[in-house]
Amino acid sequence: MRTFPRTLGRRRLAAATLAAVTVGGLAVPILDPALPLASAANGDKLKQKQKHVHQQVQQAGHDLDESSAQLAAATRQLDAANKVLAAAEARLASARAHLATAEQALGAAQAEDQRMQAALAAAQARLAQARTDLANGQQAVAAQKRRVRNTFADMVEQGDPRLLAFAALMNAETPEDIARQQELNDTVLASQSAQYQSLRTSEVLLKVRAQDVKDATDAVAVQRQQAADHLVVVQGLEQQAVAARDAVAASVAQDAQARAGAAGARQAAVRARQHDVAVLKKLKRQEDKIRQQILAHAHKEGNRNVGQTSGMFLNPVADTYVTSPYGWRKHPIYGYWGLHDGDDFHAPCGVPERAVDTGRVISEYYSSVWGNRLYLSLGNINGHNYTVIYNHISQYRAHVGQVVGRGDTVALAGTTGWSTACHLHFTVLKDGNPIDPQTVL
Repeated sequence: MRTFPRTLGRRRLAAATLAAVTVGGLAVPILDPALPLASAANGDKLKQKQKHVHQQVQQAGHDLDESSAQLAAATRQLDAANKVLAAAEARLASARAHLATAEQALGAAQAEDQRMQAALAAAQARLAQARTDLANGQQAVAAQKRRVRNTFADMVEQGDPRLLAFAALMNAETPEDIARQQELNDTVLASQSAQYQSLRTSEVLLKVRAQDVKDATDAVAVQRQQAADHLVVVQGLEQQAVAARDAVAASVAQDAQARAGAAGARQAAVRARQHDVAVLKKLKRQEDKIRQQILAHAHKEGNRNVGQTSGMFLNPVADTYVTSPYGWRKHPIYGYWGLHDGDDFHAPCGVPERAVDTGRVISEYYSSVWGNRLYLSLGNINGHNYTVIYNHISQYRAHVGQVVGRGDTVALAGTTGWSTACHLHFTVLKDGNPIDPQTVL
């Protein structure tokens, strides 16, 4: 017998959330196809690697063979739900990253928009000031022109200042009169010259202020166009940010749905596991009873000595090979360590399963784990009792109480119980305890 069902190695990740269990007071383990099944200290490394890979492939296939259909289905659903959840979380992370990028770009664009608005306001202020300065300049030029016109009017009424100055000199009676008259004439001429110079200066300044107004107007137009163009960019980024927020919201909803699905699948897997544990406990009690019967019957049988026990039994199936060997390993579903208590032999459906030696059928029954199974007692050999078990039988060819000869067909290979493909799980009991079949085959 063996103390645990096997199942798909590829479902290990999905079932990693399930805790270890105890069956019949014993820790229940299982096979991990990723673990090497054999190693060699020496030899060709390439061949060893190829052998290891071949064993892994074989084991991965046979992990399907003896697992609860309920647990297998629940585990597949959990695996699928976890994949959906992983995809949803990846989409959510991507959506959040896209939203962060969109909001960062929008923030930068909004800051640039504020800068442009400030630049436009400054340009408009400069334009307003330039216009004020131009108006003031125009008023100053107008005032200067009025003063010049008044000066010309005075000249027309009073005569040319140079002629008046010459007449005054001619009428002077003393040198002092000439000096005073000359100073007066110079003052008048200087005043007129200053008025002309001031008018020319005001006109030049007016041209400068007019150019300032033009430059400021052009600057405002440029700033306004840039602000308008940038506004389009900002609006586009705002739309992208809204779309990114909507995508995040949708991804959050999908993630929540995926989490709920994964939680439901996980609960289903837990329930299936609990069911399997109950089945295994019941099976363990039944096997313990049979073991006691075997040991009790062993005391009534005689003993035969055969010397070396290696090779004393036939292979249970002709022209076959071991697909999953006896040994301790980690359960790919439950994660605990346990004994794979026999060898799995390649045995297509309906292939004869033969008695490995002369013996008596002592038990035949159906187990939801092992399917149809048959116990064949081989008696006491070299002081030890040997019994072999055939599992997953499709049809019996021998029945309880029947004595069969070495090589006789006792059953046909099948896939009953926790099995998804026809094969033979073959167990050898020595004094009621499982041993490696290869030590006696």
